[in-house]
Amino acid sequence: MGTATVRTDEARKTFLATLAESCNVTAACRAARIGRATAYEWRDADEAFAAEWAAAVEEAVDGLEQEAWRRARDGVDKPVTFRGQITATYREYSDRMLEILLKGHRPERFVERIRSENTHAVTVNIQGPAANL
Repeated sequence: MGTATVRTDEARKTFLATLAESCNVTAACRAARIGRATAYEWRDADEAFAAEWAAAVEEAVDGLEQEAWRRARDGVDKPVTFRGQITATYREYSDRMLEILLKGHRPERFVERIRSENTHAVTVNIQGPAANL
């Protein structure tokens, strides 16, 4: 293998590893020392690389979902300060993360639905429990 091929292989590995950690194309390009255009050219020209890119994004999103789950279920410690000093901590849970996770995993039960019906050129929006009719 030539030096350019080795460099490209290393850059691709670095790019994919960073993308899997960060879910950020710009950060992955910086880590791999390539331009964004190069990354997208590789993806467009190479189906295997495109599949690895998609897998790296899924891995990163799985990590984000795991963190959202932790914040919703386990909470995070928040400091209590007095006169500029941390004197204690308290546990704060994310109700918003819990709501998002439930909507994502059980949309049939937790996503609000709005149904529109067109009756004689008048649109009627039905919200809430009546939307299940």
